[in-house]
Amino acid sequence: MVTLKFKSTADIKVPNRIVDQVIGQDEAVEVIKKAAQQRRHVLLIGEPGTGKSMLGLALAELLPMEKLVDIISFPNPNDENMPLVRTVPAGQGRDLVAKARLQSMTMFKNQNIIMFILVLIAMFAPWWARSYYKSDIMFAAFFLGGTVFLIAFAIFLNLGKKVENRVKIPRAIVDNYRRKQAPFNDATGAHAGALLGDVLHDPFQCYLSVVTLKGKDGEKFKTGETIDELFQKHKNSILRKKERNYEAIFLPRKELSILGETNGCVSPVEVLSCNRQDYNGAMIKLTTSENQDLIVTPEHKIAIWQNGKIAYVEAKDIKEGDVVVAQAEDIIIDEEDIISTYDARPREQCRLYYQYLELRSQNPTWGYKRISKAMEQPIGKTRWWHANKHIPVPIQTADWLKERALLPLKSDNPKLPLIAKVLGATFGDGGIFENLNGTFLSSSNYKDAEEFSKDLQKLFGNDIILNTELREGGEYGHSWCMMNTNRNVIRFFLALGAPRGNKVHKSLNIPRWIKIREDLENEFYGSLFGGELSVSQKYKKSLPRIEFCITGLKHLASNRVIFFNEIINYLKLKNIEITNRGIDVRKFNHGKENMAYRFILSQSPSNIEAFAEKVKINYCNLKKYKLLTALDRDMKDKLLKYLDLRAKGLGAESIMKQLEIDPKYLYKILNNTKIEEQEAATIL
Repeated sequence: MVTLKFKSTADIKVPNRIVDQVIGQDEAVEVIKKAAQQRRHVLLIGEPGTGKSMLGLALAELLPMEKLVDIISFPNPNDENMPLVRTVPAGQGRDLVAKARLQSMTMFKNQNIIMFILVLIAMFAPWWARSYYKSDIMFAAFFLGGTVFLIAFAIFLNLGKKVENRVKIPRAIVDNYRRKQAPFNDATGAHAGALLGDVLHDPFQCYLSVVTLKGKDGEKFKTGETIDELFQKHKNSILRKKERNYEAIFLPRKELSILGETNGCVSPVEVLSCNRQDYNGAMIKLTTSENQDLIVTPEHKIAIWQNGKIAYVEAKDIKEGDVVVAQAEDIIIDEEDIISTYDARPREQCRLYYQYLELRSQNPTWGYKRISKAMEQPIGKTRWWHANKHIPVPIQTADWLKERALLPLKSDNPKLPLIAKVLGATFGDGGIFENLNGTFLSSSNYKDAEEFSKDLQKLFGNDIILNTELREGGEYGHSWCMMNTNRNVIRFFLALGAPRGNKVHKSLNIPRWIKIREDLENEFYGSLFGGELSVSQKYKKSLPRIEFCITGLKHLASNRVIFFNEIINYLKLKNIEITNRGIDVRKFNHGKENMAYRFILSQSPSNIEAFAEKVKINYCNLKKYKLLTALDRDMKDKLLKYLDLRAKGLGAESIMKQLEIDPKYLYKILNNTKIEEQEAATIL
């Protein structure tokens, strides 16, 4: 009998090709290989778990790329409900659509040139008539005629745009551009890294121990290895049942956290218990388009998107096309996201430039003239690109960010917390101008505005200080606006989801990547609170009133409620409560359309103390000072009252009831609060 000696699974060599990884289906493997060579169809029939999906992936990997096609839909002039569908070789679909779009844009090119020449003649004809005929009457006649012609020209331009907008271009239904292998679709939608939803699942709804999960700080771990370590650590508190060798443990607070779903959004959730058992039955493997697998029991509920909301569906009921709720991929933004922030014309130039690079790499002996002919583009364009000059601006922006290790921006980038901090400020008292002339932060404190500028320099380098501008505003010069006009910086934050222009008129959506780690949330919301949070006191000795308020047009009410709920959920995760009034909506400045949305924190001492301890406030040192000062004063005041009541013989429980505090707050008062000797003498 052959003995296998392996210290761990790392010693087992795994073949690179999927077809070589299939075990126990030798005959099926041979059929798959022949089908790939002969371009034949294969029908796979079998029980769940026999390897049908894996064989399908293997077949897709073996199929040659040159047989892939793009499917294009053309408008049917005879019946708009019956479009004409054609196939073209893979990668040519985009070119065909782009050419059609360019052709529609240049429909009136020749006519426009002729009309432009006539416009010039109409403009200069009156002056020529005046000098030639020496008559003001002739000047007036030519002037009126030219004016009529200019008006007609303006009408012609407007009509031309309307006709141009009615020109229909083909659409790419299936796009295999730059695809390296044949497409394969199975079970889920187009998102990888499926979440497991609420961690409080029934223990009999299980997933395989080799599944990889992500923790709250983005670290990846194998479920089996981590669970084994936890069971070994807490071996004295394991709950056991003989049936199926069932074991369970309850975990201490903050022992283990993973990404899950909380109130409709992806966020870290704490694991309260771990369960494991022997299982002998069918498993379901969900494979995404990125070849990421999730192996679970048929009864295991998976979070999927349904009508914009999260719904839990058993794995056996998931159908092809269902989109699994997924944590943001490792790459947050890349070069394409930067390019997408530009208008259509720069994006088109980028497409042509990439086409030029591809042709040049495939045909290294070609010169710029031959490439120009192949692309059907002016020779001057490819000549500049051949000399590495006049590269499209969006690509220059992307290259500038790549030099600073900010593109592609991945979830493990060490600058991500600082990026989240600056991005949060753009949702508050900062932002991006509508004309994209700068990103800014407004503050009543010069040092806060200066901190914003220094953070930008830490991200992008000290050379951007040349684009920094500080403006003093306000009737009495009490407002400071720190602005940076570097266009690369602006495009970077725009791609990350920063709001552009007047936020009163815009929808506010917190980027999903903010929720992948707790430290990113802390920095983002800290900057948001620094701008939009209000800390006020009605009476000198009372605790401060903390409220969050933003404005928005009436039709944005649903967006503002969703935005507020995400903030409230973040606070609830830190055990911070708001008042029973919830989200308050009222008219702002007696306007018909502008509304004010706000919520107020509960003013209990423990709640205010928890907020001061657990929540950051960025770019506003004054609010932090007011909050901590008021809290310190309240603790001193309550300590003096505590000592007075103790001297009168009251017990701790009665004192807490009178002071409206809980034991935790009393403990902090007694251990962390110092009072002056004169204050203590008045009591003792």
